Amino acid sequence: MFRTNEPQGKWYRMDNSADIYPMSSTMTTMSIFRLSAEMEDYVDGDNLQAALADILPRFPTFAVQLRKGFFRYYFDANELEPRVFPDNGILFQKIDSLKNNRYLFRVQYYKKRISVDFFHGLCDGTGAMEFLKALIYRYLDECGETLPPKGSVKVAGEPVKESETEDSISRYYTQYKLTGGVVGKMAGKNCFGIRGKRFKTLGYGLIHGYVSAEALHDVAKKMDCTVTALIAGAALLAIKKAYYKDNESGRDIVAMIPINLRKIFPSETLRNFTTLTKCAVCPAYTADRLSEYVAICKRALSEGLSDKKELAEKLSLSAFYSTNPLMKILPVGLKTFFTKFGKAVSTQTKQTIIISNLGVVKLPDGMEEFVNRFTFNINISKKVPVNMGIVTYNGKTAISFTRMLVSTELEKQFFAILSELGLEIEISSNLRELGAKGV
Repeated sequence: MFRTNEPQGKWYRMDNSADIYPMSSTMTTMSIFRLSAEMEDYVDGDNLQAALADILPRFPTFAVQLRKGFFRYYFDANELEPRVFPDNGILFQKIDSLKNNRYLFRVQYYKKRISVDFFHGLCDGTGAMEFLKALIYRYLDECGETLPPKGSVKVAGEPVKESETEDSISRYYTQYKLTGGVVGKMAGKNCFGIRGKRFKTLGYGLIHGYVSAEALHDVAKKMDCTVTALIAGAALLAIKKAYYKDNESGRDIVAMIPINLRKIFPSETLRNFTTLTKCAVCPAYTADRLSEYVAICKRALSEGLSDKKELAEKLSLSAFYSTNPLMKILPVGLKTFFTKFGKAVSTQTKQTIIISNLGVVKLPDGMEEFVNRFTFNINISKKVPVNMGIVTYNGKTAISFTRMLVSTELEKQFFAILSELGLEIEISSNLRELGAKGV
């Protein structure tokens, strides 16, 4: 039987920002995101299975199962054997608790690709990437490869830092009123939502665009902005061109951009520690130029990162379910009902798209001989049917669209904008749209 290196019976409270995720899950969907690594050689499933079992004790907050208490969900130690699966090609299929031995992540492989789907209540993208890096390093070792020194990669057998398992949101959280101020602005007004025919069957459309990280950085530098601001501006302009109609002139197009709080508040946690910054453009009052859209995103990102007090205030919204006096005493069943009911009765959305940039993946020098590139995919919903994930490794930035819509018009417009900037783009797709009938 699999054993963690934590004391038997170890359990964790869900971090303050994660309470919402199990209450939002349905019979067919859950809040998942995916990290994938494209390897140089075909993946051996047996070696991947052995690597997973070996490294999991190094990540005790991942070696858990979800339990339902009277007032809230929590994580309990899971001593079952973790499993590896061949990829069935259905992107973001809900994790089957029984088949997956109750784990909240799912490891899959297909040809040269290793993919891990993570339940968002377990971790954010930063913690997930540390897990994937450790899995890849141990897998290659299991395959008999001669590897460079591990550097910062976490390996089996080394001590688990207490700082890696802490709830950093609780550490830096400060109680604020959830009306007005920054929190009120984050909730915001209803905005423009992308609509279109959706796929009838399980699985989503997936398109990756790969571009030189250096060339992308050079373009951003010429426009006096960050790469994230450049991509966000291009995405918002592409949405305007692809979907915005004259009768939508009173509605903003809104991108929500996750911010890694570890860059602002000292933390080594592998759990959730992010907040969101809002970039809103009203096309009716904005010139149809990329520079205008980029300038708006640049300003919003700068303001969202500059004030620690504002960031701490945003955490009060993330921690609402676990810190609000009324929510603390409500049974979890009632909280779940109110959460799902609120989503069900509302036909409007507060965000048009989520754009998340994980930044640069750092592996030991020499690992590029074994790992070609990484990709990052964010789940979607009926109200937000297209999202974007960005990650950079080995000189290539991967920009990935996940969508439940049959149409690929947004992706076409977005990559056309980048091409007009002189960037060369390599495109790959799961071609989900071919022959698909929408609803």
